[in-house]
Amino acid sequence: MAASPRYFLKILLALSVVALIYFFIQNFLIDDEGKMLQQIEELKVKLISSTAIPEPTNVISTSDWYYLDHISSGLAGYDAEKKVFAPVFAESWEVKSDGTHLFKIKKNQKFHDGTPLTAKDILWSIKRHLIFRTSTHFPLWDYIVDCESVKSLTDECSGLKLVSENEILIKLKVQTDSFFLQLASPETGIWSIKDMDEKTGELKPTKFSGPYFVDSKNNQMAILKRNENSPISQKFLKSPKIVKFLIMPLSETTNALNTKQVDLALKQYSPYSDENYKDIEIQSTTPSSIIYLFGLGNKYRPDIGKDFLINLWQNNSDKTIVSGHTFLPFANEYSLSKEEFLSELSETRALKLRILCPEGFFSKKFLDMVTATAKKSNIDIIFSFAGPKDFFAVFSDIDATKKYDYVMSLYVASERYPAVQLRYMTKTLVTPPIDLKPTETPDLDQNKKDILKSYQKWLLKSKLAIPLFFSVTQFLHQKNIDLGHQSMSDGEIELWRVMDIK
Repeated sequence: MAASPRYFLKILLALSVVALIYFFIQNFLIDDEGKMLQQIEELKVKLISSTAIPEPTNVISTSDWYYLDHISSGLAGYDAEKKVFAPVFAESWEVKSDGTHLFKIKKNQKFHDGTPLTAKDILWSIKRHLIFRTSTHFPLWDYIVDCESVKSLTDECSGLKLVSENEILIKLKVQTDSFFLQLASPETGIWSIKDMDEKTGELKPTKFSGPYFVDSKNNQMAILKRNENSPISQKFLKSPKIVKFLIMPLSETTNALNTKQVDLALKQYSPYSDENYKDIEIQSTTPSSIIYLFGLGNKYRPDIGKDFLINLWQNNSDKTIVSGHTFLPFANEYSLSKEEFLSELSETRALKLRILCPEGFFSKKFLDMVTATAKKSNIDIIFSFAGPKDFFAVFSDIDATKKYDYVMSLYVASERYPAVQLRYMTKTLVTPPIDLKPTETPDLDQNKKDILKSYQKWLLKSKLAIPLFFSVTQFLHQKNIDLGHQSMSDGEIELWRVMDIK
């Protein structure tokens, strides 16, 4: 018996419904709040201060960190939602009681251009840290066994070697969980051996392992495109196809957002600032950034005076920033109390302080408040300003004390492993008298907490790092942007999570 026209109509209708469902699955996602999300063709971002690809072994700014995080990936990554370290290019790993770490590498991995990504690429990328010894977060060269004499990428050592074509061994002198924090950072992202000079270790990137690759760049813009070979891109299938990193002065960011020249900007909150945003969404992290004074040089630093800091905290009327007298913004059990903090500062104070600030960041109102507070303590503060290159150079310049006493800087801290944060704030011109290695585990017993407190007291006593306030990181974006699940404690942003609200 022949099928009726109504039967064919039902079949056609069913196929149409299936096709429509398939179309929505392919092009849209529904988030937890029921919003319909779709992939962004092009995302314009104010995120970095330079389009030059940063040196991974010497990340000196937050901008460098974000840039590298998007164009390179390592053995592991940190899952901010589950709060665990998760495999990226490693398939799995085994940690033995003697400090041996065996990493099994995923097979058939590729750089963005299709070049095979091998265990040797990973080995050389890590070995560069042993050669340059410039990382301020985690000194790998102090931890890996028998690698003190490594001077070139072809030098071998027993603590860092290939076990097989798809397995790497890394043996540490001291068992430490913050080693994984280093592996999950963009500092140990993977680069091609073809881009490294085997004798000098110099890196000239042309192949990228991150969720994006640098397609082109000039002085004003870096154009990043989706790396389809990235394990991250394969997980976040709807990440933006193109990301444009735009370079512009901080003073122009507000107008660029208001006029839609920029879709998203990452900005450290500037106290007493009066930005006027039009139809812009603002999301803020917890107070995880530290505004602090960094003492320059490696010898004499003028006294700050505890009465000046007490008055500074009392005079502050900005409700976003909070007093930094606990030294670290996380976990009271290993941070100083206000009394402990102040007890390490001098009763006396210098008559004059020369302070360098990043150009365009701190508002005039904030600096005026600091100056007025200082005058009540009979301190004359002279502020100077420098652009990114000159500003970051003074941290490692022993002669900077000829011009300045302190730098007023900002550091985006993390709730993971306080030892890493304290080491970064110490920089490299001074050798600490306290060893932080025992504290680099999540199970902080009382002895480890006491070590952390002692280190903070030393930083204050030596006038090397003096926190003033804790501030927030702001994610500023157009209303059609959905940020996805970003970390609200570490102040980091992963642009591969960003989508468009349909």
